[in-house]
Amino acid sequence: MLHDQARFEQGVQDALRHAAERLGLTVGPSFHPHAFPDIRANGYGVEVKYTSQDTWLAVGNSIFEGMRDPDVQRVYIMYGKAGGVPEARWARYEDCITHVRVSHAPRFVVDLDGGSRLFDRIPVPYAEFATLTDDEKMRHIREYSRSRLGEDERLWWLEPSHSVPMAVRFYQHLSQDEKRMLRAEAALLVPAVCANRYVKGKYEDVAHFILMHHGVICPQTRDLFTAGSVAGARGDGNNPVGPYIVHSLLDIQHLIRDAAERLDDALIVEYWGEECPPAQRIRRWLEKADGFAAPDWVPSATLFRDG
Repeated sequence: MLHDQARFEQGVQDALRHAAERLGLTVGPSFHPHAFPDIRANGYGVEVKYTSQDTWLAVGNSIFEGMRDPDVQRVYIMYGKAGGVPEARWARYEDCITHVRVSHAPRFVVDLDGGSRLFDRIPVPYAEFATLTDDEKMRHIREYSRSRLGEDERLWWLEPSHSVPMAVRFYQHLSQDEKRMLRAEAALLVPAVCANRYVKGKYEDVAHFILMHHGVICPQTRDLFTAGSVAGARGDGNNPVGPYIVHSLLDIQHLIRDAAERLDDALIVEYWGEECPPAQRIRRWLEKADGFAAPDWVPSATLFRDG
């Protein structure tokens, strides 16, 4: 495959050089073997793709284009398909970018067989996008990716608040201090944990947070707040009083307050859908929690009564 790709790319370059001879144009490879695009010619560039499969779909270059040839203003793509009926097609690069795929980095997806153009759904043209900073590019890609999410879906590491650990751990193997810290952060970000037990999916964001931000797998997420082991002593021990969730939150409310003061603004926006400065987060959390908990109980009448 690599040998065929190199042969096809060399063939494209030779054909362009031959066609450009009578025009006095210079055609040659880009300044580096890994630069984008592969071939340059007087301000124009050609990105070459080749597949042995019967498809016009391919993963393109990184959206960041960190090694883009500075001498190239307009890019075209030349695609060779050896599978099925062998054929070659060409198009303007931005006209066949249909999507962004995330593996180790966000990369454009190109389709020479048509499809909805990505830059019809992003509010900047490709030529302008190519000149943006990496942060500005990611802002547009995040907005595009969010627009494609289903009702119960979230972005993964595309979010600026995400820093995914390399190692994955199981919740039951953590120390008690780390378990309590995780419960506190999750409770702050997901006030829906205060909802009654019949509300479906109320722990999904908790599971998402502790996995995506801490690399921790918790097989029984609801046990973080409703198990007897986290609620502690209730009533006189023989006649427990109130839901388990009340006592489990009372036990870690000082840690929730600490989380409210130190967690990044981006995390609050991601999980609350709004901005909220640290000094106002507990008050706003209580408002949200009251809304979720009604009519079973009133979190603001029980939690954070010390001011």
